[in-house]
Amino acid sequence: MQRSGRIASAPDAYEVVPMLYRAVNLRCDAISTVPYTLTRNGDAVDWPWRQSVSELVKATERSLLLTGGAYWYKVVKGRTMTGFVVLNPTTMTVNFEPTRATLEDPYSGALFTQSQLGKVYGPWTINDIVYFREPSYRDDILPGLAPAAVALQSSQLGHYLERFTSAFFEGGAQPVMVMNLPEAMDDAEFARFRGEFATRIGGVANAFRSLFVRSPELKVQKVTPDINTMMLPELQERVITSIAMTLGVPRTMLEASAANYATADSDRQSFWRETIVPRLGMLEQVMNNQLLGPIGYEIVFEPEKLDVMQADEADRADSLLKLTQAGVALPDAMRILGYDNVDEMFLTPSVEAPADELPAEATPEPAPVVGDIAPPQPNAAASMTARRNDWALLAKKIERRIKAGKSPVCGFDSAVISADEVDEVMAKMYDGITVHDAQHAVAEVKAVDDLTDDERRIYNRIVGPMEKRGSAWARQILQGKDPDASMADIIGPVMNDELSAIVSKRVDRLGTQFAYPMDDEGERTLDWLNEYVPSLNRELDSTSRSVLSKVIEQFRLTPGMTIQDVEKALRPAVGRARASAIAITEVTRAASHATIEYQKYLGDKGIRMERIWNTDADELVCPICVPLNRKGEDDWIQEYPSGPPAHVRCRCDTTLRLYKE
Repeated sequence: MQRSGRIASAPDAYEVVPMLYRAVNLRCDAISTVPYTLTRNGDAVDWPWRQSVSELVKATERSLLLTGGAYWYKVVKGRTMTGFVVLNPTTMTVNFEPTRATLEDPYSGALFTQSQLGKVYGPWTINDIVYFREPSYRDDILPGLAPAAVALQSSQLGHYLERFTSAFFEGGAQPVMVMNLPEAMDDAEFARFRGEFATRIGGVANAFRSLFVRSPELKVQKVTPDINTMMLPELQERVITSIAMTLGVPRTMLEASAANYATADSDRQSFWRETIVPRLGMLEQVMNNQLLGPIGYEIVFEPEKLDVMQADEADRADSLLKLTQAGVALPDAMRILGYDNVDEMFLTPSVEAPADELPAEATPEPAPVVGDIAPPQPNAAASMTARRNDWALLAKKIERRIKAGKSPVCGFDSAVISADEVDEVMAKMYDGITVHDAQHAVAEVKAVDDLTDDERRIYNRIVGPMEKRGSAWARQILQGKDPDASMADIIGPVMNDELSAIVSKRVDRLGTQFAYPMDDEGERTLDWLNEYVPSLNRELDSTSRSVLSKVIEQFRLTPGMTIQDVEKALRPAVGRARASAIAITEVTRAASHATIEYQKYLGDKGIRMERIWNTDADELVCPICVPLNRKGEDDWIQEYPSGPPAHVRCRCDTTLRLYKE
């Protein structure tokens, strides 16, 4: 056994254990044949890189099964990602740098190096590597638990059984024997007898081994047991069962046994449904999250198109027909047979949706749009109702997908909600988003429908120039330039005009309410705007720079990205959702500042007032603001000295009341 070499790892076992070799290759070959669809911005496209998906998936699955990790190195030339190199997992080392990592993105602290034939490559970060790993309870960074490692002990047993049997037959298929010769035999006779026995009885030279010792009588005795008594078939059976069970491959697929057709067909269906199909979700998630999603692509594997799966679907359809003919309702029959998205398929306003919601197909045509906002028309109320209904249906669809464990990103057709608005919603979705956060994201884009007069006035003044600025940025990115992220020339003048008017109007209303008109409001407001607007511009520009840098990186890594793709990626910085967010937030801030200035004015008159936080005007009251409702400023002034807004799109307000000692 020592001479034959030890099996120290799963890759060692893969090289010498036939059953493990076949099980791993069956898994790899099967998963590499699954059809897929690659989309870009919702349209089906061809795979744009040199390596085929099939060869990438096959190499990835083999690496995961044997080592628990798989690595694609991104090959970048200039500004374009041209392909990948699938790195040998046995040459890879994954280290962890805690100072670079965050709780939300632990992979940001991972460093990858490769040592091959005396040369070290790397270190690379997660931005350079597409990293697949098996689950592990030991940590969330290093390669996980490889299935072949779980089956290692069984693989070792199988190998040593083969080596024992091989050594037995190499020794002439004879056991070790002890020859007891008479004690009185002299040394010459002893040597002669041993040689004669080995030559005449042994057959092939060195066919078996014998031990000669002196004893009172001549006696031949076997030391090792007969091979048929050593339970070798039972042990080999155990090896096969353990490897097949661990790797999820039925024995009828590993062995050319005489299993009947029904058993073999059932095992094959089980292999695809219970081993291969669940595996595809992990590959999709890693490829979309780490590679395709950031550059506008999405891959979806389609195992249902395989012949083996279609045959099963035919059987299931036949069962569905029989159930419905027996009187079982179609949705219930589909649930019994395990169909997906049954509730979503049979969503009706009367059962699943609120009574005031209508299906998208039933919504009326929108009113003509002039500029950015539809003008008042006889059917404006009906159009707004239709939009509210469709926004509710979109939010409901996303909620159902989240609860079903699916990606929240989906398509949505509507006659009254534009494709751009749907795209803005989907740009805010991500795997793992909560239902509450998803609803909030829908509300952010929907907020344009609910703007107040002050908010709408600011929105109308900035949304057009912001979108034009985004188009200019897109052209510069395609030319290889780094755009200037500042929008101070767009935002600054509008804020100086509009916030001044809002503060003035609010102060006048407070003066009327408390019968103390404020006489120096204009000077105070001007001082505030001179200090606040530049800081607002700096904050907005910082966010714009962050979005721009990500889009530039995306363009660098994405072959064939068009100007329309770049403009779409820039929407978080220059789109309608951000314009409405700025309008809502700054109107709230201006109203809060007006209340502070009037409070100071009354204090100068000897009237001590305190501010009270109100959430009545906020449609989606968030966990930040709920605890502050109706609370005096002593409870929140340390955290929010200026009062609302407490967050982007906050519509909370402050009122004044006499201070209670």
